[in-house]
Parts: sequence; structure tokens; C-alpha cells
Amino acid sequence: MYETVIAYCNNNTAIVATVPAFQTSLAGFATAVDKINLNARMEADVITGIAADKASLRIVLCQKAADLGAVVFAFASTSNNNELMQKTKFTLSELKRLKDGLLSLICTNIRDAAQANLASLATAGVTAATLTDFQTAIDSYANKATSPRNAVSQRSVYSQALNNFFAIADGIVKKQLDKWAVQFKADNIDFYNGYKSNRKIVDPGTSATQIAGDIISANNNLPVQGATVQLVGTSITGSTDADGNFVLKSVAIGPQSIKITKPGFADAIIDNIIVKLGKTSTINKAIEPIAE
Repeated sequence: MYETVIAYCNNNTAIVATVPAFQTSLAGFATAVDKINLNARMEADVITGIAADKASLRIVLCQKAADLGAVVFAFASTSNNNELMQKTKFTLSELKRLKDGLLSLICTNIRDAAQANLASLATAGVTAATLTDFQTAIDSYANKATSPRNAVSQRSVYSQALNNFFAIADGIVKKQLDKWAVQFKADNIDFYNGYKSNRKIVDPGTSATQIAGDIISANNNLPVQGATVQLVGTSITGSTDADGNFVLKSVAIGPQSIKITKPGFADAIIDNIIVKLGKTSTINKAIEPIAE
């Protein structure tokens, strides 16, 4: 793992300083790793943050629609207006289950029905300001509903940047640090051996030390595909497959934490996962869907 190499070298700064070329390459390596961590966080947050905002706006819109619809429905029932009753006969739970496009359409129909009967609804407390506020909720939700699709392109930018910085970091390790490190053999053989030992887990194929598991939905116990699983504080990430399974390789030994993110689900963090050298630490987690 990149951070393992950096931490080891930072704990032996006096020895590292005896080979200036190694020290310079190490600084460049650390910069590349910092950029990996930054882009990994932005890649994970760009859609999950939008999903949370959308869910919040959806709840507000559904509640306003249910309240206004109930008033219009009551008015329609007093005048035996069956057509108007059908347009506004929606409970809060029914509205929450509607798809994005249909929810906006139903809300617009409720608003139009209230607008057409605004004078009659005045005694129930429905005013032009009520409808303006409702329209604002409709517009806010509609705008946010399209944001995840627009965010995909931005996420791809971060993904490409991640690939570039991973390539840079790998190049520095293999073409510079590994080569300069032989200079420590003569006077600091213990440091050199320690570097080689920590260096091994930079390559996933050389280490069986990993975290694996499966992610399911808390409401139906079905596998969650496409969830991002990140080792907290590092650039190490994985994604769940069709069966909800994931593997994080090149993990440092000791207690670790992972963060699980997926649009439409609340973020989840699992702490104190004990990782042992050459072993697979297995976890299973049910994540909570965001109420719609």
C-alpha cells in the first residue's frame, strides 16, 4: 500500500536523508498519493452528495403535494367533482413511491387543480403564495433529479485523473524509489530490508492481505451492485459486483475502517476491522436505502 511505504520512510527520516535522490523521489511520490486521495474522495462524493440532496427535496415535495392534494380533494368531494378528486387522490406514501418524472407530473397536476379553484380554496387557507411555494418545491426537485446524470461526466473526469496519478505513483516506486533504495544496503541494511518488506504490498499480486465481503440492502436483503467501498484514509477502493461482493487488496495490517457509498443509500462506515498479514478479513454489511 502506498501509505505504508510513505509512513515507513517518514518514520526513518534521518536514514532517508542520507540518500538525497531517494528523498526527492519520495517527496514526488507523496504528492502523487495526496492527489490520488483527493480525487478518490471527489469521485465518491460527486454523486452521493447529490443523491442525499435529492432525497431531502423529494421528501419536502411529497409532503407539500400530499397536504395540498388533501385540501383540493376535500373541496372536490363537497361538490361531487369526481374528476378533480381523481387528480388529487394521492397519499404521502403513494407519492413517495412514484418515479421522478411521474412525481413531477402528478405534483404539477395538483398545482394546476388548486390554481383553477384558488378562490374556492381560500377558506381552507390556500393562497397564491401557497402555490408559489409549491411550484418552487417542484422546480427544486426537478432540477436536482437531473443532477446525478449530469454528475456522471464529472465523475469520469475524476476517474481519469485517478488513473493518471496511480500511473505516476507506480512509476516513481518502480523506476525511482526501488532503484535508489539499493544505496541503503551498505550502511542501513535494516532500513533497506524494511523498505522492501513494506514495498511488497504495493503490488496486489504479491500480498494476500486484504478485506473482502458482501453488501446487501437492509430493506430486502438483496445484493447491492455498484457500491463503492473505500479504505478510510487511503486511495484504496473497490466496487461491489452483481452478487454484492467486493475485495480490497494491498491493505495494511492492523485495525482499519471502510466507507460504503451508493447513490440511493445512506453512507455506511465499518470501524475496527482487524487486518492480519497474509489473511483475508471478511465483513458483511446491510446498508439502508434513502427513503423516497
